[in-house]
Amino acid sequence: MLFRGRVAPTLSALHLPRELAAGEQFRLALERMRPGHQVTLLLDGAAAYPAMLEAIVQATISIELETYLWASDENGRRFRDVLCIKAQEGVRVRAVIDGAGSWGFSGDDIRRLAAAGVQLSIFHPVRPWRRRWGWQIRDHRKLLVIDGKSAFTGGLNLGNDYAPLEWGGRGWRDVHARIEGPVVAELRRLFEMTWRYAAPETWEPPPELPLPRHAHHVEQAAISTSSTRVQALAIGRWLGRRVIQRHLQQAIGAARKTVWIEAAYFIPTRALRRALRNAARRGVDVRVMVPRHLDVPGLGDASRYTWTVLLKDGVRILEWLPSMLHAKTIAIDSEWCSLGSYNLDQRSLRYNWELAVSIEDPAIAVQLEQRFESALANCAEVSASEWRKRGLFHRVRERFFYFFRLWL
Repeated sequence: MLFRGRVAPTLSALHLPRELAAGEQFRLALERMRPGHQVTLLLDGAAAYPAMLEAIVQATISIELETYLWASDENGRRFRDVLCIKAQEGVRVRAVIDGAGSWGFSGDDIRRLAAAGVQLSIFHPVRPWRRRWGWQIRDHRKLLVIDGKSAFTGGLNLGNDYAPLEWGGRGWRDVHARIEGPVVAELRRLFEMTWRYAAPETWEPPPELPLPRHAHHVEQAAISTSSTRVQALAIGRWLGRRVIQRHLQQAIGAARKTVWIEAAYFIPTRALRRALRNAARRGVDVRVMVPRHLDVPGLGDASRYTWTVLLKDGVRILEWLPSMLHAKTIAIDSEWCSLGSYNLDQRSLRYNWELAVSIEDPAIAVQLEQRFESALANCAEVSASEWRKRGLFHRVRERFFYFFRLWL
């Protein structure tokens, strides 16, 4: 048979989609979702803080820390002290903190770090007389890289809010991850980009890290043969402003069974709301867990403005009651998940420097889903029928704060 004057092409010649392997439909860029990783979820500060501090203690070459908020409180000083010790031991220690998020970081802490040899840079100081000052654009990333071999990233800042109760903290609900494998080099490169921007006068090409010693051969071989795929997704000065949101929308669009989200600050764009609604309409179990009590006044009202259409189409919204929920995670179909600093709100989309990792590994995705399920006993689900009955005062308040969502 002829095809526009030519012999009809074969199916392979037409490049029709092949059958996708498990989890492959969630990959925004196939070549960047690389295998060979070892990922450990660190649930809340009770797991994350001890692991991070232990990794810092074990560092022998370099420590790179990037965080939005570093508090001058009991648990913030835990990290200050151990970083000072490592710098005095000769480890190269550099830290970037955000000028607004770490506004309360004391001058005494800064002097102690400098005296110990820790290099500290402040991203966009909120003081017009300082170099590279700024108001709107913030560094919201959370990243710790140890010796170029392992990295910690997720939603936790450094301070009492995130620390466990037994450490004198407030026990906010959050998720971090320890990652080893090829993506660590990309995460280190992202830190270098931030450091070069925030402190150009002190930047110099990072030294080449030595190859792993014989003692690490077994561990590195285990990582290299791992099927766990990880991709780093970042927003920065020259990086795509909507890359993380597009990635999440594609993953939600590919969902077949479940989309379970933990969202600290949930003011989704119309495009993201459409993706969630479409998933619910085609029978996917879409649930969003948000905090009942937020640390940012007015943000909860702005969030509630978006709930009406979501509830109407079957998206389930659950309010976490015990404490502040600060996590930013999404788990889909027990196959794929994402975590990081990126909030589903306008600030993350338009202004902040953000970092997230997408992980293709059923074991990790199921672990997040099990954590989600275990939290349901401490949640109150929003009833669609009751929601429609809320009063005029609440509706006006929601619309008012939604209008100012960019400044919340």
